[in-house]
Amino acid sequence: MSESISFNTGRAYTSAGQRIAARKLDDGRVLFVDVDRGIEYVTAEPIELTSGAVMAAYDYACTGGIYDALPDDAERERVLTELRDAARAVRV
Repeated sequence: MSESISFNTGRAYTSAGQRIAARKLDDGRVLFVDVDRGIEYVTAEPIELTSGAVMAAYDYACTGGIYDALPDDAERERVLTELRDAARAVRV
């Protein structure tokens, strides 16, 4: 679980836009966080790790809960913290 991306969609949810960070899981699904809306999801199916693929899954609700994807509480919080930090570092 090491490949990751972060990007700003340019959507005006906040003054910072909409900042997202995503990480590819071992099974091919992608875990992502939207720090400006306070939302965390994992894609329902394996997808490419691109901003377009992540946003398509997000926009069309092809997502699932993060608890099944990362059942270990400590690991889940570690990964989510890393993704939140990466997303917050993205500029408009």
